[in-house]
Amino acid sequence: MPKQKTKKGKEVSGAAPERDFKNLFYRKLTETHLFYEVGRIIASELEPAELIQKIIATIGKTVIFEDASVYIVKKDLTGLEPIYFHNPLLQSRMTEAIYFDNGAPGTIAAGGEPFFLDDTALFESFLHHPDERMEHGSYIGVPLKNENRIVGVMGFSHGKTAAFRVEDFDLLRTLSHLISAGLEKAELFKKTLELSRVDELTGMLNYRVLIEKLEEEIRRKLRTGRQFSFIMIDIDDFKHINDRYGHLEGSRLIAQMGPLLKAACRTGSTDTCFRYGGEEFSILLAETDVEEALAVAERVRKSVEDYPFTVKVAHPLEKVTVSLGISTMEGASIKTTPELIREADVALYRSKALGKNRVTCYCDSYTMPGVKNDAEHEPH
Repeated sequence: MPKQKTKKGKEVSGAAPERDFKNLFYRKLTETHLFYEVGRIIASELEPAELIQKIIATIGKTVIFEDASVYIVKKDLTGLEPIYFHNPLLQSRMTEAIYFDNGAPGTIAAGGEPFFLDDTALFESFLHHPDERMEHGSYIGVPLKNENRIVGVMGFSHGKTAAFRVEDFDLLRTLSHLISAGLEKAELFKKTLELSRVDELTGMLNYRVLIEKLEEEIRRKLRTGRQFSFIMIDIDDFKHINDRYGHLEGSRLIAQMGPLLKAACRTGSTDTCFRYGGEEFSILLAETDVEEALAVAERVRKSVEDYPFTVKVAHPLEKVTVSLGISTMEGASIKTTPELIREADVALYRSKALGKNRVTCYCDSYTMPGVKNDAEHEPH
């Protein structure tokens, strides 16, 4: 190559080597498309697990890897829980949480800094999951974080036959900010959805979820023949407490009923508590016959009678009790959701008529006092 002169007349040995602009342009175009695809997924997917699964699949079209994992920080901030494992054999371990500083995910979450390991065999702990076999390869681990906190950790690895490039590391580190924002959006939506299904005062599931669960149990009964029971609960003389001590004290009483009813249900069972509306509550007992439902209802009644509600502490002579009604779908009986609720309601008012603070199982001979049709029963 001929020598060239500068403006000052000095000779130089030759021009700078030409860059491969074609490959550079192709790589930048590919990265731009990746960001577009991830953004599109974030805009359309609202379930965190599905969001991550689709994003990892999209990343795999640009960054080649053999294994991958994504952890998110637990709600109580005590560690990390897996939300994605690329290896299908690890699906059974999706419930296993790890602590901060444990393995590559925990170390990245604790320090907030990414990892780029050229030889994973030199790393003393696991990369994707506990009990992972140590072997040669390369690894990229990136924290998913916003301005205030770590949201999760995303990790990718190669075996010893391949290696990540520095460009892969830079791309994943830059992409992590977009993924963090998307994951936060999905978690916020999930939380909002959960709040819309929970009664704010008691922390119990609301009437809308009750109807969904009842219909689900009825469909299961039709498929499998498994019986279930339903309990309606009403606070006795609640209007008296409101009128005498004020609505604030009445609200306190209802709020205290939430954890009390949950505690009175069978531990580790499929009993589900709901706030039906006003001073009424309900319990759905899956795979439960009338005798078992009667035992649960009696335990609930006794727990309420003995519980030191704030209104009882402030006014020792005041009593707080509940009346309960049970309906059961067993044997060959087929009932609709409104019919099941109506039967429990009829049994509840039978308890009221017999003196309150008692449990009654529905019987065909019982009727609701006053005029009442079989239309769908709404919350009081």
